[in-house]
Amino acid sequence: NPSPTSRGVTSSSKMTSEWNGEGKSQLDFMQEDQCILVDFEDNVIGYDDKFECHIFSPERPRGKLHRAFSVFLFDQSGRLLLQQRAKEKITFPEVWTNTCCSHPLTGYTPTEQDEPHHVADGSVPGVKRAAIRKLEHELGIPASQFEIDDFRFVARLHYWAADAVTHGPCDSQV
Repeated sequence: NPSPTSRGVTSSSKMTSEWNGEGKSQLDFMQEDQCILVDFEDNVIGYDDKFECHIFSPERPRGKLHRAFSVFLFDQSGRLLLQQRAKEKITFPEVWTNTCCSHPLTGYTPTEQDEPHHVADGSVPGVKRAAIRKLEHELGIPASQFEIDDFRFVARLHYWAADAVTHGPCDSQV
């Protein structure tokens, strides 16, 4: 089946292997990871790399709207785990933030791209898979410590956040 691409052209959607960040730099992630572009109703309209999605310009004063997620991880006492982003991060370096935030990506198996019914019913297994992937990548928490059902979908919202130091993200958060 044809699927939208970042340039408005269609191509066949094909899944590749599991995501692997070993040995890659932040710039590699920005150029290689393919975000899921959406319209204001959260319909998938294409794909583009993280770098392109996060560029603010006169033509795109809010970047490209795309799916993202935030993880809020609590311990048994109800305390929230916060993290300070690494200084090597291209967007928001050294900023204190929630436990983990990133993007569901396209092109990997298992898929991180949710179907409309997953978004509508809040099950969002693709976003939850992406959250597990990033918790291991960013915080070293083994993926085996989580099940999809350990995560609770709380809200879907649109936001724009400009970073005065960098070019700043524009995320459609699910």
